[in-house]
Amino acid sequence: MDKDFKPTGWGSLAVHGGHTQDPMYAHLVPIYASSTFVFDEAEQGMRRFSGKEDGYIYSRWGNPTFTEAEKKIAALEAFGIEKNGAPLELKGLLHASGMAAITTLMLATLKPGDKILTHYSLYGGTEELMSRVLPTLGITAIITDLRDLNKAESAIKSDKSIRMLYIETPANPTIQCVDIAALAELAKQYNLLTAADNTFATPYLQQPFSFGVDYVVHSTTKFLNGHGTAIGGILLGHDLEFMNTKVKTMAKTLGGSANPFDAFLLINGMKTLELRMERHCHNAMETANFLAIHPAVARVNYTGLAEHPDHYTAMKQMRHPGAMLSFELKKGLDGGIAFMNKLKMCVRTVSLGTCDTLLSHPASMTHYSVPKEEKERYGITDGLIRMNVGIENLQDIIADLDQALN
Repeated sequence: MDKDFKPTGWGSLAVHGGHTQDPMYAHLVPIYASSTFVFDEAEQGMRRFSGKEDGYIYSRWGNPTFTEAEKKIAALEAFGIEKNGAPLELKGLLHASGMAAITTLMLATLKPGDKILTHYSLYGGTEELMSRVLPTLGITAIITDLRDLNKAESAIKSDKSIRMLYIETPANPTIQCVDIAALAELAKQYNLLTAADNTFATPYLQQPFSFGVDYVVHSTTKFLNGHGTAIGGILLGHDLEFMNTKVKTMAKTLGGSANPFDAFLLINGMKTLELRMERHCHNAMETANFLAIHPAVARVNYTGLAEHPDHYTAMKQMRHPGAMLSFELKKGLDGGIAFMNKLKMCVRTVSLGTCDTLLSHPASMTHYSVPKEEKERYGITDGLIRMNVGIENLQDIIADLDQALN
C-alpha cells in the first residue's frame, strides 16, 4: 500500500497496515529467522549501536517480522484518532506474551514506593503479578470498584503514592466494564498514568487511546492472532520518545521478546480480525439471549444484555459487546463439572480468542491460585463458566450448550 494512500476502512488497514515491501519482493513479510544481523562495515555497526542509524542488530532487540506486527497493531489502535490536529502516532513493542508486555509496562514506568490503582476481576496472571511479584520490588496495588468514580477519586486523594491507574475492560472473567474516558480524565486531574488491557475487545471493538489513556497492552495470543497458534503480547504508547528509550531498553533488558514465527502467524491472523469479530459478536449476543432464559442458568454476564449493570458503559465505548461472556450455573461446582463433561462440540480449555467456542471453569483453572475469598469477592464463584463464543454455526453452538445443560 502506497504511503500516500489513506484507507477509510478498518478492514483495509488490518490487511495492508504496517507492511513495508520486502527487499526480495516477497508478497507477505518473510519469517526473518535470524538471531543476528550483519553490518556492511564496522562503522555501520558503531552507528547502529550508538543509535545514529536505524537498523537491526540482534533479534532480542528487534526483527523485521516483529516490526510489521508492531506497526499493524499500532495503526489499528490509532485508526481515526487525532492528537493536536494530526493523526495519532503510536509505538508498539512486541513481546513473547501478554504478561511480558505488562511486566515491561510496570517496570518501565513505576519505581519502589509507587502504587497502582486497579479494580476487581483482573486476568489471573495480572493479579498474581500485582499481588506476589511487584510487592517484592516495593510496588503495590490498591483494589477498588472503579465503576464508582467517587470511590476511585477517594482512593487517589487518600494516597499520594498512587502513580498508575490500570484497567481491564471488559474484565476477565466477569465481563465487568469501567468507563475509560471518565477514569482517564480523573487520572489526568491527579497526574497519574493510565494503562488499559484491551485484549478482550481488540482495537476493532474499542480504542482506549481515543479516550485518553497513556498505554495499551494486549495478549496477542487471543483475538489478534485468532487461531490459537502462537503466544504473544504487545505494549503500545503515544509518548514516542519515552517508548523508544526507557521502555524499549527495559523490554530488551528483560528479554521477553517475541519470535519471528509467532509474529508471522500474528500478522496473518490479524488480516481477518474484522470478519471474525463480527461473527464472534453476533454469535455471542444470540448465545447470551439463549442462556439468559435457560432454567439451569442463574445469571449471564454479557454487556450486550440490557440488564447487565455495565451495559450502558460498554455500549458507549465499544462497537459491539464482544465475544466473551460468563454464566453462573444454579447447581454450582457439581453442575459446572457435569456441564463441562457433557460438551460434544465446544472445547474444554483455557484461553480465548480462537475460532472455536471455548469454555473454562475459572475457579479451578485461570484463577486457581487466587484465594477462595478473593475469588468470591471478584464474582468468581464455583459455578461460574467463562465462554469464548466462536464462529461456528450458531445453531450448533446452542444445540451443544442445550444438551450439556440438560
